[in-house]
Order: sequence, then C-alpha cells, then structure tokens
Amino acid sequence: MKKIVTIGGGTGSYAILSGLKNLSDVSLTALVSMADNGGSTGVLRDELGVLPPGDVRQCLVALSEHTSVVRALMSYRFTAGKLSGHSFGNIFLAALEKVTGDFAQGVEIASEILKVKGRVIPITKNHAELVITLKNKKVVRGEDAVNHADLQEFGVEKIGYARKVLINEHARRAIKEADVIIIGPGNYYCSILPNLIVSGFVDAIGKSKAKIIVPVNLTNKQGHTMHWSVSDYIESLERYIGKKVDTVFINKEMPSEKQISLYKLNEGDGVLVVDDFKDKRAMRLPLLSRKVIKGNKGDILRGLRSFIRHDPLKVACGIQSVLKKL
Repeated sequence: MKKIVTIGGGTGSYAILSGLKNLSDVSLTALVSMADNGGSTGVLRDELGVLPPGDVRQCLVALSEHTSVVRALMSYRFTAGKLSGHSFGNIFLAALEKVTGDFAQGVEIASEILKVKGRVIPITKNHAELVITLKNKKVVRGEDAVNHADLQEFGVEKIGYARKVLINEHARRAIKEADVIIIGPGNYYCSILPNLIVSGFVDAIGKSKAKIIVPVNLTNKQGHTMHWSVSDYIESLERYIGKKVDTVFINKEMPSEKQISLYKLNEGDGVLVVDDFKDKRAMRLPLLSRKVIKGNKGDILRGLRSFIRHDPLKVACGIQSVLKKL
C-alpha cells in the first residue's frame, strides 16, 4: 500500500482528494493550512477563538464515504438569520474543538463520524496569523487581507507568521513515512505557502524520501501571480521547500467559453498559466474539469471562488500512473 500525503487547502485540496479516494491500495493523509481567517471561518475564529475549520471541512467532505446527504449537510450554508454565511460543517468542527479542547482531536472524531477514507491533519496546532512584508515595507496581516491585497505592485519581501508556528508532530510523521507527496494546487500565497513556512516543515520534507508531485495551478490570481508561467511556480516552490520536485502535472486542455466568461478572462491577459516548462519532469495531461461551478448564495466568498478547476478523476489517473512506476 502506497502512502500519499497532500499539502494545501481550500478547493484545490478538495479536488485532489475527491479523486484520490477512488484509488485502491493507497493510504491518504491530507495536511491542511491553518492560516485561513476569512468568511465563515474568520468569524468563528474571531468570536470563538477556535482554529480555522473551513479548509479542514472541505477535506473531510472530499474524503467522506458517507451518504451524499451527510456530505451535503457538512457543506450546507445558512442563508438567513444570524447564521447566514456559515456552513454547518464549520460550526460542527468549532463545537468539537470546544468539547474536546483540542482541534486535532475534534477532527479525528469528525473523521470517524463521516467515515473518512484516510486522515485529515492540521499542519499546526498553533494560532497561525499570516504576515507578508512587501518590498515597500508595507505589512499585510491575516490570510484574508493577503487574499485581497495586491502583492505584485511592490513585490513580496518576506512571508511568515506573527509568532512562531510549529509543525504538528502527526504532520511531520506523515511526511516522513510518505511514498508520494502532492503539493497543491491552490491559492499560492494563501493555501500553499502557509504550509511550507511552518517551522519544521522544510526539515521534515528535506528528510523525506517521498516523490514530490506538483499539479500546477490552471490560472493565476490577480495581484498575486498574474503572468506567472509553470516555471515561475516550480522555481518559487522549490526555493521554499529547499529541494527539487520530482513530477510536474501540466494541464493541456483549454477552458470552455462559458468557463472563460465566468472567470472574466477578458479583463486582461496573464490569467491562464503559460506552459514554458522545458524539463523531463513534466507530465502534460488533460486535467481540466468541464463542470461549470455555481456559487452558493450563502457563501460570503462566493465571488472569489475559482470557476476553472482540476478534474478530480483526471488528476487521480495521473497520480496512479506515477504510483505504478514506484
């Protein structure tokens, strides 16, 4: 049985895990960023003092083998009253943390209830406030502020946390024992890098013998990575993890006209990631989902959700082809 570890958060991890759970003879572990402080997650974090449940909830739903009704319940968002904008799953995880006194333990209990195939592990148990210093010395605090900031106008000088954030020992062990580590896809500065800058992460991945696979993002983000190419993503990622990745998944399909319209690509060029990667590590595959994503009206951040996403089964097929060579 091959041990697969995913690293990320948000819809990127959801897509990857939704496909991977269909593979046989694999052990899955999702390591999830704890930097999120926007939307429903941010409100619960501020008002209840809990760790951010949003990205963890998405991973639990992705890996759940329970009925479709239970999975829908975890994703259900209230659209009226004082709970408007909150998902049931976020409230559920926040309550479990309060009952157990430990977010990670609460996630384990939720995993049992939801019949999760694999494990979902917070990358850290510490309070993680993301802090980015720009080259003009302006400081952007909090993942939500970072998500809305224009980081490219002046450039990023440093990314870190307000205080020391240590890697969860369960996450360290998972990295050490992994056969394959999948980094991304996802919001680069808000979902991917927050995992890589946790204290102890670089040491853990440096000692790991796992093969590292990177499914490169399909689109760039305004103000963050506009005009980035495949090479830009890989070179940046390798600087943070301190080693070369082994395989790079590159999409070779074009989005539909409807997807392009929803993503408002007509506002400017540089949104689609250009394939300039001249390296034998590249695997060019049809990875694009043709599903048109419709935002939930109760979702506070629905206007920011990606309309162009990876197809879970296509990515899983690519991962399976890599596993056969190990």
